[in-house]
Amino acid sequence: MRAAMMADRREHLGFRAEFLEGVHEARRHPWFLAGLGALTAVIATGYSATGVVLPLVSRDRYGTEAVLAGATTAYVIGAILGAVVVARWRPRSPGWAALAGLACYGFAPLSLLLPVHPAIIFLAYTVAGVGIELFNVPWFTATQREVEPGKLARVSSLDFLLSYGLAPVGLALIAPALETFGATVVLSACAAICFAAPAAAALIPSARTFSR
Repeated sequence: MRAAMMADRREHLGFRAEFLEGVHEARRHPWFLAGLGALTAVIATGYSATGVVLPLVSRDRYGTEAVLAGATTAYVIGAILGAVVVARWRPRSPGWAALAGLACYGFAPLSLLLPVHPAIIFLAYTVAGVGIELFNVPWFTATQREVEPGKLARVSSLDFLLSYGLAPVGLALIAPALETFGATVVLSACAAICFAAPAAAALIPSARTFSR
């Protein structure tokens, strides 16, 4: 029993040390911290809001699940188009271009605000899909290029821990926020955060190229 407890303690201390090492490495790259903050904000607000509201809008406003299916399909098609574009495009400021792509997700919650034609929603989700790939490819490429190889796994773990790990928190808060403030306020706020967070990240000098 004592040996097992000591082994657990060593494992815990090892995990803590590796986590802190990842944080230390991430702090050496201001562009990474800025981009991660923007990505976390977009996922926790924009992704969460659209994940909750889109099915409701499709059912209650349009009386069909086709809008839900069409929007999610448009997002996937947009992501494929974005991957094709980013495979050939070499912008002078790849970090800024990536953050601009991330900000495009703000069009998704924005499209759900008013009773527009479903085609407008599909277009917004297509743009959001294109944008997310314009962000993802330079982001992961820069992380692998700039982070020390021996610490890449720790930094990548920190990336997913914050960006996608906090997404359930956003989902948990969206529903009560909708009941308290209404869909218009929540969607407007989430869209504003999706636009503002990447713009704020772009102010970090090294964010322009995703490089130190």
